Amino acid sequence: MMLLVLIITAFGAGQANRIQGQERDGSCVCEVNSTIWAFPTVQYEAVSQLVQTCETSLQKLQTQVVMTDKELPMLQKKLKNVTSRLQRFQYLNSQGLYNALDLRRLSDELQQLHQSISDQPSAQTRQLRSELQKVKVDVDKMYKDNFFNLESVRERLRSLNNRAQTCRSIPDDFRSTCSKQIMTNISSPIISKLSPYGKSYISGAWGRDTSFGSDERYWIQILANSHKFGIVVRFHQTFEDFMADKNYKEEYIASSYTHADAVQGPGTIMYNGVVYYQCYNTAEVCSFNLQTKEHRRVKLPDAGVNNVFPYCYYSCRDWTDIDLAADSQSIWAMYATESNYGNMVLSRVDREHFNITHTWKTKIFKRSVTNAFMVCGVLYATRYVDQYKEEVFYAFDTTTGLEDNTLSLPLEKVSAGIANLHYNPTDSKLYMFNDGYLLSYQAYF
Repeated sequence: MMLLVLIITAFGAGQANRIQGQERDGSCVCEVNSTIWAFPTVQYEAVSQLVQTCETSLQKLQTQVVMTDKELPMLQKKLKNVTSRLQRFQYLNSQGLYNALDLRRLSDELQQLHQSISDQPSAQTRQLRSELQKVKVDVDKMYKDNFFNLESVRERLRSLNNRAQTCRSIPDDFRSTCSKQIMTNISSPIISKLSPYGKSYISGAWGRDTSFGSDERYWIQILANSHKFGIVVRFHQTFEDFMADKNYKEEYIASSYTHADAVQGPGTIMYNGVVYYQCYNTAEVCSFNLQTKEHRRVKLPDAGVNNVFPYCYYSCRDWTDIDLAADSQSIWAMYATESNYGNMVLSRVDREHFNITHTWKTKIFKRSVTNAFMVCGVLYATRYVDQYKEEVFYAFDTTTGLEDNTLSLPLEKVSAGIANLHYNPTDSKLYMFNDGYLLSYQAYF
């Protein structure tokens, strides 16, 4: 019997096996272990799982890339908005004219923006994070410089000034005529109509005469000439005529848009047949009597004009440096000065002698609000929420000198921009000029 040797190559394992056999009846007989050709099931499943994991990771990465492409323009726009707002604070920082509350709000928004871009890894978002970090460093520096220099002294002086104004001689009826406390709610619009001049005139003012003893006179005054100047006021003797835009009369306040008595800005108000407004190109309040045609004026000391301190928040409303309000006792002028670091200043104007009797200084930065109005000696300020919503968030009481920035009263609107907002004590309503739309609301206390 011949001993044979069979060499078998296992290709899958990459090696050769030597097997001994015997010759029987002219054939080679040997025993072969076939397990060397067994399919590597365990290894195959492991590789398949790895491939599946890679595919899932790739799909997730592709989804992140698509989301980044969609959200990156919005993030860039938001960063540009924050950067432009910070530049305004940088200027104020160099002049010593800034407000800690506004810096804190800006810092919170920076933190939210940082969190939103952290989940999107890409070269563009890394660049955004780098720029965002620089902005945050600047804000932190402004915090430190402010707190360790003159902030406490300025606050003490402001508080002492307001206390002194409140303690000055004020007529008893000035304090007692209003029983209303802080506003608690505002209704949905109860009047909503397009201005008779059309949507192209986006700035102006409208309302009802604020005098208790006057006729039910409704008026509207729009701005032309780049939404800056006005010369005519239209009024109706009844609400029905106003809604139908009929039986109206127009009175010309000035002969031209460049006349010294022309209207500048949308801060106009009417009391007992007298129109009060900002005089042309000056820091003065003018009055025009519809019956006698007499003009008077009073200067607001150091008031910023010509878009130095307009209402802003996200988007500035041009020529709103000086805003006016009226109640049963006086006219109120709302503005800002450099000496008060760009914060709002409130002056009481006596209607009879047409002079300033009292002035209060607040801590609310005028460019951080969209509009303001007066109710019984209390200043209220609003801020932008979205295109169809505002929020009353701040109040300053001239009687006590106290401020409240915890209010959150929603205010509906039909367009983004507010040119004029004021309260009428005769019917407890708010009147808004909203980008060419005329809205009114019921106020609750």
